[in-house]
Amino acid sequence: MKLALFLVPLFLFSSAYAGDFPAIQTLNAAAEKAPEAVFSAPVPAVAATEEQVPQDLLNRFNSAANRLRTVEDGLTWVRTDIDTLERTARRLNQTNSTDAFFQMDLRRMASDMARRVDDIRGIAMEVKNLLTLAQKSKELNYAARNIELSARNILNQSWPMLENSAQNLEWTIRSGKPEILGYDAQWTAMDISRHSRDFTYQARDLAYDAQSLVFKTQP
Repeated sequence: MKLALFLVPLFLFSSAYAGDFPAIQTLNAAAEKAPEAVFSAPVPAVAATEEQVPQDLLNRFNSAANRLRTVEDGLTWVRTDIDTLERTARRLNQTNSTDAFFQMDLRRMASDMARRVDDIRGIAMEVKNLLTLAQKSKELNYAARNIELSARNILNQSWPMLENSAQNLEWTIRSGKPEILGYDAQWTAMDISRHSRDFTYQARDLAYDAQSLVFKTQP
């Protein structure tokens, strides 16, 4: 009798365990799939590759940078030559003497300044064209930064230093006698001053566009 009573709970426990066995299998299957769901991560997107820069466009950027560097390197000598002309004009006024070479050098300086204005105007136009063609690129940005550096240095040299030198030359010649300095010396000095102002105008416009070019090519 006691054995029968002992077997009844055991039978009930076994039945309950058997009834829940499918649920246990379901839990086991879910547990096996859980790590895959937890540790699976989305595949990272492939980084966009930089657009290939046409070689002719890169050559144009580098050419503009080289041309500007040439203009920049020559500005120091131009200002020195104008200062030398101003000292010569002052000396001729003080000594009341003439110098045929002074008039030749004065005309040469006027022609040289006119040429430099044409050079920087041409480069400024090229930089404006490059702005419409620019694309984000490390190579183009490197060249654009060289352009911007030279343009900034040119502007710093042309204004106010170059303009002041040209203005001082004009004032000194205006205060002298035409028969000593030359009858066309005053007009030639005025041309040099005007060219220096035109040069500064082009340099200022160029510096602004060069800065924009750096921003447009920044990767």
